[in-house]
Amino acid sequence: MKPAWHGSAPQVPAAAREALAAFPAAVAAEPGPPGPYDPRVLAAIGRVPRHQLIPRLFAPLGPDRPARRWRLLDLERHPDEHLAVVYGLEQVVVQLDGPVTVPAGGEAYGVPTAQSSAIGLIASALTDLAPLPGERLVEIGACTGYLAALAAELTGRQVTGVEIDPDLVRAAAPRLAAIGADVRMVARDGLRGLAGRWDAIAVSCAVRGLPAAWTGTLAPGGRLAATVTTGAPGWAASALVHRNEHGSLSGELVCGRWTHVPDRAAGWLPLPRVVPAGPGRRRTAVLAPPAREPGFWTAAAHLLPGVRRHWRAPGTEPDTVVLVDGDGSRAEVAADGSAAVEWGPRDLWAQTEAVHARWTAAGRPAVYDLEFGPADTVRAVGGQGLSWELPPS
Repeated sequence: MKPAWHGSAPQVPAAAREALAAFPAAVAAEPGPPGPYDPRVLAAIGRVPRHQLIPRLFAPLGPDRPARRWRLLDLERHPDEHLAVVYGLEQVVVQLDGPVTVPAGGEAYGVPTAQSSAIGLIASALTDLAPLPGERLVEIGACTGYLAALAAELTGRQVTGVEIDPDLVRAAAPRLAAIGADVRMVARDGLRGLAGRWDAIAVSCAVRGLPAAWTGTLAPGGRLAATVTTGAPGWAASALVHRNEHGSLSGELVCGRWTHVPDRAAGWLPLPRVVPAGPGRRRTAVLAPPAREPGFWTAAAHLLPGVRRHWRAPGTEPDTVVLVDGDGSRAEVAADGSAAVEWGPRDLWAQTEAVHARWTAAGRPAVYDLEFGPADTVRAVGGQGLSWELPPS
């Protein structure tokens, strides 16, 4: 049976259709786009009414990121603003921590606890997975079920959406049914494993490692797409895993692409609450902070455990790079490398410079091979002298 939206294009408002028509050109203009999208995926995006799965959302207010102030937008009361967010290039926040009692259009405060991924990221994941008619697909971290609905459109069969938050499942299931999407929503922790055998697994959250509880359920020819993170914002990478017809696993870690936010169990690495006192240790940097080079930043995230960047750190120049860890170490580096100031037990920028030297000697990789070893180990390998093991999950 065809979904309810087939043959009824007016269900997608004109503003939404215009946004979707402009989508390929818009993402092409973004820095570091993931590349060409599968035309079948773009066509499915144009058919599945995402706005009906997200009737209410939180739009960020003010320039600060991460945002803490939001405006609650309702599809019926604020259709133009609502559709601009739903079909825009950013993540769509659908839930904040704590109860929200403000009326539609009012201000809310809080930290997002549920986000529907950016539409470009969803298109990228489905392009990577390339689901074929009749294939079995499961989405982990399904949230609103939008990616699962697109996958059901592409495969022509039921897709399973696994979501840890039962409130999200209760909200998503009737909305999916209302648009005729053949999606079965399941309330459970996807990190604890999957039942069944799958041709494709879409992981719609960032994780520290690649659990054997997932890769072990891939059928021959099966694919898995996930974001691998250390919890350092901006330093994640996309993992693409494949099981061949003989049962062997292989994969790649691709840097510089749009990526998901961490799962609830992991979260971002915290920022220290106290700024180190005193003048710090000052020197001229050997390495000026690279503006791009995502392959290097991915390696730095994994080889310097516990280190993250403090974006727009208070009291620093806008272009100053600030690195911190949880033990009180801190580095502030001028954009041109003219000064590096360090505090605490770790010389964070000196360690970062050493990683950059290793990365350069290995050929400056932007893609790392994933090697699956004994005892469910997974190692990322970028060349001679540059590799690390992903943590078990």
